[in-house]
Amino acid sequence: MKWNWGTKLALAMAAFMIMVIVFVVLMFRESVDLVEKDYYPKGQAYQQQIDKKNNAAGMEELVSLGMNDGFVEVKFPGNMMPDSIRGEVQFYNRVTDLKDRFASLRVDSAHVFRYPSADLHGRYLVKIDWTYLGTPYYLEKSITIP
Repeated sequence: MKWNWGTKLALAMAAFMIMVIVFVVLMFRESVDLVEKDYYPKGQAYQQQIDKKNNAAGMEELVSLGMNDGFVEVKFPGNMMPDSIRGEVQFYNRVTDLKDRFASLRVDSAHVFRYPSADLHGRYLVKIDWTYLGTPYYLEKSITIP
């Protein structure tokens, strides 16, 4: 069967329309989640975040992060008084916000904060936001929990 130029043009246009419709349907099925729900106010106050990071980077001893006996452990420097450390720890999962966890920072006498890792599986970004003797600090470290 021999097709003339009009039939070929109609088939090409129909194929293009079907392709566009398929892409539109796929686009509407895709989940587009924002990294932060309140990203605009956090963006406005980002200089404060930079200052906190610089404070944490300038510490004599750095904060360390690790796993031990089913707990995620955040070890603070030994020269800090544990009772003066106040703040929050966020376990941020990059895949879905349903796996995010928040915890109030409670440091024991060994300068360690422990959080049970039973409900944490996968890769997390641990965001530690704390104050010590009125000075704010902020630190982000990545951890993979089996």
